[in-house]
Amino acid sequence: MDTIVFALILVSALLIIFVKKRWVVVLGYSVAFVATAALFAHHVTSTLDLSF
Repeated sequence: MDTIVFALILVSALLIIFVKKRWVVVLGYSVAFVATAALFAHHVTSTLDLSF
């Protein structure tokens, strides 16, 4: 799952660099942002079992 999100971020960055159509750039950024937020929401709810 993490690898897919990082790949989406890379594709979004490449779209921002190479594509001249604004809607493609905004769509790529939005998809990458939603995927990153979903990954964060998944990881923030898990607890860390630390014992010091």
